Amino acid sequence: MGALLALASSVVWGSADFGGGLFSKRLAPVRVVAASQVGSLLVMSVVFAGQLLTSGGPHGVTWLWGMGSGVANAAALTCLYAGLSVGTMGVVSPIASLGAVVPVVIGLLTGDTLTTVVGVGLLLAMGGAVLAAGPEFSGSVSRLPVVLAMCAALGFGMSLYCLHRAADGGVVASLWAMRLVSVTELLLVWRLVPRLAAGASPGRRDLPGLFLVGCGDLAAAGLFGLASQHAEVSLASVLASLYPVATLLLARFVLHERMRPVQGAGVAIALLGVVLVVS
Repeated sequence: MGALLALASSVVWGSADFGGGLFSKRLAPVRVVAASQVGSLLVMSVVFAGQLLTSGGPHGVTWLWGMGSGVANAAALTCLYAGLSVGTMGVVSPIASLGAVVPVVIGLLTGDTLTTVVGVGLLLAMGGAVLAAGPEFSGSVSRLPVVLAMCAALGFGMSLYCLHRAADGGVVASLWAMRLVSVTELLLVWRLVPRLAAGASPGRRDLPGLFLVGCGDLAAAGLFGLASQHAEVSLASVLASLYPVATLLLARFVLHERMRPVQGAGVAIALLGVVLVVS
């Protein structure tokens, strides 16, 4: 059950990232993330209020871990959408998925076991990411998308682990705390550091799509929270990190994106590494 939930979260996350990347190509990434998450916060607030009326609230540790997940997730999403807006989805998304390494390492340090196959998989995943980013590092293409993707990976990794810890006290409360903090963080950045939110703002026609993107990201986080309660956090994190497959397929068939051979090989190796970790 845990594995299936984690795989489902990867599909939903990949689809949401594709939509967010499309919006970020013409709108300021910070504004895209903020607008999309405001809608999902409203949805989560209704769900959370219903839980409070029926079963009460969670303990304090859940709030703290959920808030930590929200801070990391908001920063990661902003970096990811910014990277997707200026780079190739088929390169940015797989690099960002390496954030799964963070909870895997923490899980191993706190009791999860590491087999030879898992170790080889992690090495392949990291090596594939370097190959996928090769043209950027060579200077023929801007390095900015790669840097943003790496920052997103670190943020996502920390967010996943914090969400796993928060979910021990209740998934609904964790998601609400996560969304509340991330929206607050994004709105403060938008207001206090306007240069980071420079660019076009979403219009009324964009709101339904942004709402779906935000709800997709929220649903994926919820699925991961449930998955991490039924499987080891290292396993759930790696399965959830397969979301680039959905993004790649959508980018390939909707946007007709093409990658250089070395980038395609790097992406394939990185995803193979993730598969080996799962096996």
